[in-house]
Amino acid sequence: MTVSKVKLIEIDSHHAGQRIDNFLLSKFSNVPKSRIYRALRRGEVRVNKGRVKPVYRIQAGDLVRLPPLADATRDSPSVGPSAQLIEQLEQHIIHEDEHLLVINKPVGIAVHSGTGDHLGVIEVFRASREHQPFMELAHRIDKQTSGCLVIAKSRRALIDVQQALHADHAQKDYVFLVKGQWRVSRHCVSHALEKQYHASRGAKMVANNQGKCAQTIVTTREIINNHSLMTGSLLTGRTHQIRVHVKQEGHPIAGDDRYGDYEYNRFMQTLGLKRMFLHAEYLKLPLAGLSQNVEFYAPLPAELDAVCNNIRKGAWHGR
Repeated sequence: MTVSKVKLIEIDSHHAGQRIDNFLLSKFSNVPKSRIYRALRRGEVRVNKGRVKPVYRIQAGDLVRLPPLADATRDSPSVGPSAQLIEQLEQHIIHEDEHLLVINKPVGIAVHSGTGDHLGVIEVFRASREHQPFMELAHRIDKQTSGCLVIAKSRRALIDVQQALHADHAQKDYVFLVKGQWRVSRHCVSHALEKQYHASRGAKMVANNQGKCAQTIVTTREIINNHSLMTGSLLTGRTHQIRVHVKQEGHPIAGDDRYGDYEYNRFMQTLGLKRMFLHAEYLKLPLAGLSQNVEFYAPLPAELDAVCNNIRKGAWHGR
């Protein structure tokens, strides 16, 4: 176990306006949330020598006392990203300016550290850009999903992107391959979703009328033998929304080991599919604060394109 020392830091303009709990969660990404909030309740964290509530918004010039907190990753050495990992992600940058950094995230890399992941995308870029005073994830995509991921390089940009996403003003398109022939060319899938917990399987999203509203516009790009290449446009942003919605419609995503079809996934492996066929292809954001509209495109990875070509060649034998 590693223990950090007490630190006194002065808040700069880049973090001004951020809630103290969110600020601490970003500073201590490997520490459980419960420990962070306990430190706030006990007064271990102080701002200008006084106690604050989790909702307090830090201001430029505030002096924050950061307490010693045990590192949650006890069995992992506290090391930075390898040069190889940094280079890999640098090669996947599709846009960068003074406000935003956008990458075509490779599959298999988490967006942030957590259970089972010592390093994520955000930790890698913070390490490779030590001169950059502010770097925060503007949104998230699953570890097993590739595609467009936005990192904010200023608090102004972070708020701008999040407001666009939360107000459903953004356009977020995913491409995915499903089992079966999806005959309707364009369809709005609307199933309320809720999170359920199972002792052995952990948390999982399920369709339930008592859950939160969730809507996805699905469009058929191509029917390839007995499979469908689809586009999913999110009208809401629920966890695993597309994966649960298409399963509920009877067309599970290829390679989805959580919500998919086990036998279908095994057959897809014979075509070279080694991952879930889900890719965040396109993102359009109206950024009011920055007075601009931005859009980003991440082409379908070569390994997914190859799977489609194998199906087109008839390698699926009609299944």
